[in-house]
Amino acid sequence: MAGLLAGVFSAYFHLFVVGWITDLIFGVVFWMFPKHSKDRPCGSESLGWLAYASLNAGLLLRVVAEPLNAQQPAMVWGWLLAAAAALQWLAGMAFVAKTWGWVKER
Repeated sequence: MAGLLAGVFSAYFHLFVVGWITDLIFGVVFWMFPKHSKDRPCGSESLGWLAYASLNAGLLLRVVAEPLNAQQPAMVWGWLLAAAAALQWLAGMAFVAKTWGWVKER
């Protein structure tokens, strides 16, 4: 039971940090930076959606796998946690790819 509580606490903390704070940062950056125009294109909109989708898919996968791995460690839960981390890394790279053009101009 202690392992399950540790996994739930870890998943809860991850929900707060990634699910709320990082999503908020992504959303504000996509909203605040210049809009797309023919004069000043600002990257691909699909990269923004990729960042959003992979961040939240990785988050949901982690919320499911973390308590299960803490309660009963198994290789499948470890692989799901690795997949969750890979999705969140992909989200970070998509975010950087989308916003890099805006940042390097300044």
